[in-house]
Amino acid sequence: MSVSPPLFVVLAAGKGTRMKSAKPKVLHKIAGRSLLAHVLDAAKAVSGATVSVVVGPEMEAVVREARAVAPGAEVFVQPAHRMASKIWCGPLTKATRAMAAPE
Repeated sequence: MSVSPPLFVVLAAGKGTRMKSAKPKVLHKIAGRSLLAHVLDAAKAVSGATVSVVVGPEMEAVVREARAVAPGAEVFVQPAHRMASKIWCGPLTKATRAMAAPE
C-alpha cells in the first residue's frame, strides 16, 4: 500500500485582537522567530510535505512572512466575511499575485 505525502494546512488568519495587539497573532515572536515561522519550519521538515497557508484579507505582512519562510507554500486568502472562532466551510481564493509576490 502506498502512502500519500502529507498536506499541512496552516491557519494563519487570526488578527490577534484578544492579544491586545495590532500585529497579527502569527507574527508575534517567540525565541526570535514568528509563530508562523516555527510552524512552517516544522511542516517543511516532513519529507515530501505540501504546505498551504490560509490568511485573512488584508494580511499582506503574513503573506510576506509565509513566502519568506516557505517559498513553495501555497497561500490562500479567506474571504472578508469573517466568522470569529467558528468553523467556516466555503471557497478560498488563491492570494493575488501582488500579495503573494516575494519582495
